[in-house]
Amino acid sequence: MPLHASIRLPHRLRRGSVAAAACALLLGTAGSLPAAHAADRHPLVGSRPAYATPAADAGPVPGARRVSARLYLGSRDPAGLSAFLRAVTDPHSPEYRHYLTPAAYQRRFGQTDQHIRAVSAWLARSGFTVTGRTLHHLTIEGPARAVQRAFGTSLHRYRTGRGTSDAPSGDLSVPAALGATVLGVSGLSTPGAARPLSTPAPALDVPADGAVCSGHFGQKPATRLPKAYGRTTAYAPCPYIPAQLRHAYGAGTDGATGRGSTIAVVDAYGSPDMPADADRYARATGDRAFRPGQYRQHVTPRGWHISDACAPPRTWAGEQALDIDLAHGLAPDAKVLYVGANSCLDNDLMDAETYVIDGRRADVVSNSWAEIVHSSPGHLTPTLVAAWNLLFEQAAAEGIGVSFAAGDCGDSSPGAARTGVNCDPKTTRAQADFPSGSPWVTSVGGTTLALDRHGDYAWETSMGDELSVLTDKGRAWGPVPGVFAFGGGGGASDFPRPWYQRGRVPGGTARRATPDVALEGDGALPVLVGLTDAGTYHLVGFGGTSAAAPAFAAVQADAQQASGHRLGFANPLLYALAASHAHVFHDVTDHPANAGTAPLTVVRDEGPGVDTAGGAQRYLLYTLGHDFGLHARRGYDDATGLGSPTTGYLRWFRHPELAPRPAGATP
Repeated sequence: MPLHASIRLPHRLRRGSVAAAACALLLGTAGSLPAAHAADRHPLVGSRPAYATPAADAGPVPGARRVSARLYLGSRDPAGLSAFLRAVTDPHSPEYRHYLTPAAYQRRFGQTDQHIRAVSAWLARSGFTVTGRTLHHLTIEGPARAVQRAFGTSLHRYRTGRGTSDAPSGDLSVPAALGATVLGVSGLSTPGAARPLSTPAPALDVPADGAVCSGHFGQKPATRLPKAYGRTTAYAPCPYIPAQLRHAYGAGTDGATGRGSTIAVVDAYGSPDMPADADRYARATGDRAFRPGQYRQHVTPRGWHISDACAPPRTWAGEQALDIDLAHGLAPDAKVLYVGANSCLDNDLMDAETYVIDGRRADVVSNSWAEIVHSSPGHLTPTLVAAWNLLFEQAAAEGIGVSFAAGDCGDSSPGAARTGVNCDPKTTRAQADFPSGSPWVTSVGGTTLALDRHGDYAWETSMGDELSVLTDKGRAWGPVPGVFAFGGGGGASDFPRPWYQRGRVPGGTARRATPDVALEGDGALPVLVGLTDAGTYHLVGFGGTSAAAPAFAAVQADAQQASGHRLGFANPLLYALAASHAHVFHDVTDHPANAGTAPLTVVRDEGPGVDTAGGAQRYLLYTLGHDFGLHARRGYDDATGLGSPTTGYLRWFRHPELAPRPAGATP
């Protein structure tokens, strides 16, 4: 069953007039009876996490123990919102780009004070206190026994292999008359945690550390190392800098530099060395530092929640540096707003995303973090998925484009996670990462980019690397082709296939396909990033779809300047362009036509400082274009989506008369 099906509203409660009448009734009566005695309940299907099984039950939580949770509010007109979003994001609609302000969105689709008072009254009669309220949720606190009165099930402890975790003993429910108001509840079970989607390489202060790299793909053969696949391979190119990526993808074409646009970057925590590190990096790579006021940040260190559930702030600082350097590098005149969540947990990340969307503080939002839906133990409930998705729908209604990195673990299956360096080991099946799998975000996958000796675009293949190391006392590589190390994420999500993909995505599945687009992000051919670590500034190679997501956000900022219009949610236009204009995307495949027939390989020199005595390897062989469970083929594919932007992509936005045509039309 699709995840979103669990929060569909009963047909009889979708109309505002009926819901308002029900709320009026509830204000007088709903709180007077214990929830367990109510005859008509609306179930919140999937609110009991997968780890809450009878076999793992360790008994009820003491009734007097204090608990807190979030109660998420749904749209008061979901059918109307769906129709509006289709009209405002479809390039063929007369309502295209007629966006709402945040205030207009709330007036039209947000919950009314009357609805919220009804919910608050019911919660109070059940024993909960409302301690906080936003446009999206109520924060509630109370004794554990109030869970039974309010939600019709008790709170228990469950053995999870890492001690015990709280969870409802059954699916939560609310009075049926509140089913159109309450989207779901989170916080009564162990929260899930997002992971940053970047993979740092060792410091590459070239040439200070003596590591060898090529000026372009294939330039420097590794003649002193063993052959692979019967031939000498070359050292990997030196880490890419923004100027090379701008040239490859046409960023900056006809003066499009993002001027007039704002790119928001949402990660966790925040580096104390920003924006100084970004300015230093820009100067080191031949670009301009931020102008006064061009970079802003919203970070609240006093509110940080630091725990074992999240990577430490130091790790997230590397992610922040990568995202800021690429966003500024490919859109040097765009404003950049960094928003650091107080942790990697959903509540905090959602607060950070909400800060941008509720205030319409940016034109495009880049996110380089992910979770998985199907895991053991499973923490990402349908409530959280639905709450995230409603927030992305609001962004689309307001004309904000939201992009997410698609992941660095191929199809995110247990097979990929066995050896993948940036995988979630708790995965239970092949799946698209979330939130990348939402139909209301742009999922950005990864490629391996090769430049020729002139610095021009040569070819791309799917981001999928198999790793081999030196064996037989350095006389051979093994194993060959190697073990999976990292690859761009993709595949089918749990959402139904959205309208903009129908007829344009091959395959028999009726689900949302990811990614939508892809750009350079390969850890074997990384991008260069500047950051301060332990008091010392480094130039470091970073890989992952974490590089691709901010790069695409920057390209969209450039495109918005070129078009003169707020672009908003990108996907419907991307698929319309792909169907009608053959030269706006590179068609990326596993076997690029102009890359030869031999397997694509590079040798990465990790530098003489590597402690080989401790088992580390200075030289690593990567076989490229071998993503796990995903394949880049002609046309749309589950490894690279529609492909990567060509120089023609931005040029198209200079010509509004070239309106996108329906699929099948003659260009």
